[in-house]
Amino acid sequence: MSDEKLHFGLAPLRSVYRCATNILDLNLDTMLRVYDYLAELTDQVRLACTGPKFREAYKIWARTHRHTLNVEDLETMRLPEMINFFTLAGPFIKVLLVDCAWNDKESLLVEFIAEFCKNLEEIYYTNVTDDFHYGAIMSRMRHLKRITIHCEDAEDVLSFDLQGNRGLEYFELVNGCYTGKHLCGFPKLQTLVLRECLLWNSGEFGIPLKSLRILNLDDCCFEVMNESLYQKIADCCLNLEELHFSGCDSHFEVIAQLPKLKRCTLKTWVTSNELNIGFLNTLAEQRGNRLTHLHLSGQFEITNEHARALGLLHSLEELRWSNNDNLEDDHFKFFNDLGLLECFGLCSCDCVTDVGLMRLLRKCAQLRLMDLKECDQITNEFVLNAIGCLAKPTPCRHLVINVLGTKIKEGLLTSMAYLAPLNNVKLNFIRA
Repeated sequence: MSDEKLHFGLAPLRSVYRCATNILDLNLDTMLRVYDYLAELTDQVRLACTGPKFREAYKIWARTHRHTLNVEDLETMRLPEMINFFTLAGPFIKVLLVDCAWNDKESLLVEFIAEFCKNLEEIYYTNVTDDFHYGAIMSRMRHLKRITIHCEDAEDVLSFDLQGNRGLEYFELVNGCYTGKHLCGFPKLQTLVLRECLLWNSGEFGIPLKSLRILNLDDCCFEVMNESLYQKIADCCLNLEELHFSGCDSHFEVIAQLPKLKRCTLKTWVTSNELNIGFLNTLAEQRGNRLTHLHLSGQFEITNEHARALGLLHSLEELRWSNNDNLEDDHFKFFNDLGLLECFGLCSCDCVTDVGLMRLLRKCAQLRLMDLKECDQITNEFVLNAIGCLAKPTPCRHLVINVLGTKIKEGLLTSMAYLAPLNNVKLNFIRA
């Protein structure tokens, strides 16, 4: 039987589906859509190099997108293709990812990036050592806003120059050595993160603290720990809203003077478990001032005086404890003025039992969420008592309890008390 009969008098399939349109004849809207489907920057640039129309379409498309370059994606590129890549894509690259352990073509890439990627706004370095050749990129940029540097060794003293980037807003150094010399004179710097770092010249601490809103000095080792650093923070950080700090013993009370502090995370340090009572008492005198979130992590020594001061922080909306075996049920007796508390977190605090949590629940009328993790003294009894406490129709209160690593059993979800119409407690069993 002929093709014509098979297709009921229509032309053969080969002629029906023959297409005479070349990909370079696509209209602009279609070309732009093609770029939307290409996830890799290198593939987008390769397509742009196929012809003038795709090149012009790429430039239009790139202006409305934020490009990220991972230098490892250039590993297989030869020099001619690399030249085309940076010539076309360089002006549109905003974010740079650099694994400094990968040093193939290092000098060449530094030059290409510095020459063609003039509009970079963010750089994320990993595996940095004191042989920090990629750091030269920063000194040749003018629009950097965010920099993150993760070092291999905390004893590596880095040398870099950021002075041309007056708009710097965020700087993070992890596991490195900071000398206080590189961040002077940045009026827009709002977030400074120095984690697991060695801090030299801490008395000077050459940082534009006045503009900071977030300061994170978590697990840092200070060459000299004295009141000058605390006092400098208290005097200069007038706009500080969030503070993370390891070690808060003598002289730390001046930090309570910060007028806009809202969120505070304090951790014990290897040399001290003291929780500065002057800091808590100063806040208690102001009923917490503006402090809304407080997280205490580590084996802080907690006395009744500490608990009494904490119980007077009326402004608190969230209170969290982590890894503390000194917090006990009796301390909850003093939490009498936490009327705004909505969230309470407890992680690896093995001396708190159902009794302490029920005291908190009865005292804090706004409490809506409890996060309980790895607390093996918390049992089904607490949940059943909470159901009974909140069963009253007036005032109507609802409580969500997130549970991980406690003695609260999932079988409770099918109990009569939990399924009762008046139950206002919801359990979430979080998987590890």
